[in-house]
Amino acid sequence: MSDVLAASFLSCLSSPAQVVDRAAVSSALAAIVAAARRRFAGVALSEDEVGRFLGEKVAAEADPLAALARLRAEELCLVAACLAGDPRALQCFDAAYLSPVAERLARAGLTADVVADARQRIAGSLLVADASGTRRLATYSGRGDLAGWLYVAVAREARRLAGREARQTSADDLELADERVGGDLELAHLKATYGEAFRRSFHAALAELDEQARNLLRQHLLDGLSIDQIAALQKVHRATAARRLVRVREDLALRTRALLVQSLKLSESESHSVLRLIRSQLDLSLSRVLGAGG
Repeated sequence: MSDVLAASFLSCLSSPAQVVDRAAVSSALAAIVAAARRRFAGVALSEDEVGRFLGEKVAAEADPLAALARLRAEELCLVAACLAGDPRALQCFDAAYLSPVAERLARAGLTADVVADARQRIAGSLLVADASGTRRLATYSGRGDLAGWLYVAVAREARRLAGREARQTSADDLELADERVGGDLELAHLKATYGEAFRRSFHAALAELDEQARNLLRQHLLDGLSIDQIAALQKVHRATAARRLVRVREDLALRTRALLVQSLKLSESESHSVLRLIRSQLDLSLSRVLGAGG
């Protein structure tokens, strides 16, 4: 374990009068990170980011090391990795915390639709900065159980949704407005990170399609025509019509990804994650753009 972890932790402390034994701090932090890596296998834990995040949680304590021992430090390590955008951390968070919370609410008698909607709304809000620049997930203090902290947030949202007679889906964000589409935590992070670039690249890729391809998408998504109906209109076999539709959709997704990779200079692993975002948003994006006359 390098000195980066301890140095990052100590840089967050607010007073020189705080009781600090650097060797003890380094040993404690190394043990915490090792335990977190065992518990959350495959999650990338940056020593600098983890050290700073843990340091911020005890920055005002007279004895930071003693305060750290009282926190749920392993869960704080996972949260730090989620805030850094590590895909495996986001998947672990979703599987270990969001899913069980949703199951608990369902057992409490809330309808499946309300639980799913509440889960996706919370997932979509955890990594998006508010007006002050604070991301909701970053406010987890580590003083209580992470699942319990999350349960309160999701349950509150579920009660709010259950009390509404009519649901409204905000259309402020043209292609990414519906949080229920691909709404797990990793996709929420991708939306927050690449949302504006996605819009630009998607519009550019769609503009490159010929009129025949655009009409095919309109018939399928806006007019609601089945493959058999489209095949009859085009006077081709239904298998040919189905292949054309699949090819147009995949070409559009891949072209959008290529434009995103080019504009943002993404790595290969990032480009694969972005393709998942594009595919999850494709029908919603097409319906909105084509329906608006695009």
